[in-house]
Amino acid sequence: MTPELDAQLRSLVNFPSPPGVASHIIQLAQDPNIEMGKVAKAIGMDPALSTKVLRIANSPLYAQRRRSENLRQALIVLGLNATLTLALSFSLVKSLRGGKPNGVNHPLYWRRALLGASAARALGEATGQTLLEELFLAGLLQDIGMLALDKAVPDLYRDSGEMQKNHRDLAAHERKRIGGDHADVGHWLMKQWNLPERLATAIGNSHKLDNRRVLDPADGFNRCVAMSGPLVDIFVLPNDKKPFAETAQQVERVFGLDKEEFGRVIQRVSSLVPETEAIYETDLLADPEAIVDQAREVLMIRNLHAMQEISQLRDTADSLSERARELEEESRRDPLTGVYNRTYLEQYLRQEFDQASRNDWPLSIAFCDLDGFKKVNDTYGHQAGDKVLKTTAAILKNSVRRVDVVARYGGEEFVLVLPATDRDIARTVCERIVQSFQTTRHDIGPQPVSVTVSIGYATHGGGQRFANVEALVKAADQALYTAKLQGRNRFVRYEAGERAPVVQFL
Repeated sequence: MTPELDAQLRSLVNFPSPPGVASHIIQLAQDPNIEMGKVAKAIGMDPALSTKVLRIANSPLYAQRRRSENLRQALIVLGLNATLTLALSFSLVKSLRGGKPNGVNHPLYWRRALLGASAARALGEATGQTLLEELFLAGLLQDIGMLALDKAVPDLYRDSGEMQKNHRDLAAHERKRIGGDHADVGHWLMKQWNLPERLATAIGNSHKLDNRRVLDPADGFNRCVAMSGPLVDIFVLPNDKKPFAETAQQVERVFGLDKEEFGRVIQRVSSLVPETEAIYETDLLADPEAIVDQAREVLMIRNLHAMQEISQLRDTADSLSERARELEEESRRDPLTGVYNRTYLEQYLRQEFDQASRNDWPLSIAFCDLDGFKKVNDTYGHQAGDKVLKTTAAILKNSVRRVDVVARYGGEEFVLVLPATDRDIARTVCERIVQSFQTTRHDIGPQPVSVTVSIGYATHGGGQRFANVEALVKAADQALYTAKLQGRNRFVRYEAGERAPVVQFL
């Protein structure tokens, strides 16, 4: 960037920069030891931002059996890294979207930005990248330099309406006028805002598909961002100019994805569009079906023999990888019921307790014990007992969220771990489980048999805290013992300072 342009950009006092919330989130993101409680507090400063994070946690991308009712539950669903990245993208969009343009076509600019974000993420999914939310943010901000140049060089984009649809031509126009393009300016902005180096590098290389660094197989992040621009052209250029074949060849050259896989990427971008439109409140595509139909036509033009060879190799690698994941998961599972085993439960519960204690979040656990299970085994046999245990596991899994853990503690006893769940919500869960057992009939004998359950639960947080995870487990176990003494077929809450746990009848 020339010294003159640098001076012009620095003189833009009113150029939109990250607002207070975004600046705070940027600072938090730079701390490798940041705690989620601080992130929740920062996001909670902005009601609109909190609402969007909740919408994402409850969207099809992160579907749960039970909705996230508050910000802390949403953060557990999304994870710390994804939350920071998505929150930053929303804050920057809100800050940068306003302002009267000199020559930039704002509706087209934001359409390209959101499509680029979806394309970068779709390519990341197709190529096995793990930083999907970071890819979305990089794709979203890759053309942000245009907003700066529109203010620094007011006549740069005048009479360039058609050119703005094709960023290859637009970048050439920018380089001719100022000696660099908006990707260079975007890189400069990321540095000025002290954003992560990965983000700055990806934006700076977004127009350099032939750059040696971008083509490095080890640098998949930069390749996904650089390739997202040509993918966006497929969606925004006129029908007679859509570069399907050329872009398909580029995808194969850069990623090794054949035309069939390229078609799936295009379809994935189209599938992301409705969700992106809803969250960012923007209309992106007028006719997504037409684009998908054209993508399917491209799939017919391919070398069958080469595709089969690549597919077989990939299937073999995927099969081995999937088998390794299956074996790891099997080691965590109870072989009879399919829920988690006690070994994994103890490891997971300790981690959740530590996190809940650090962030001052509620954590509830519940011990569930089948009533009269020995009589079932003695009367109907162990095969019938196994059938009841499997049904029990199914009832428990269907009563909790995907982020909750159901584990078999031993024999006919199961444990539920409910992160970010206070005692009132835990009570609702326990009540639902007891009622489900009351209405379930087991076909294990001449007549259907009913097996009830007793539950004891305890909550760490919300005015009642335990010194360690062992104390929390002991409290829930004591509540279960009380439920048994009081006649079974009920749930009991442990309450510190009382002679006995609180018995709750149905």
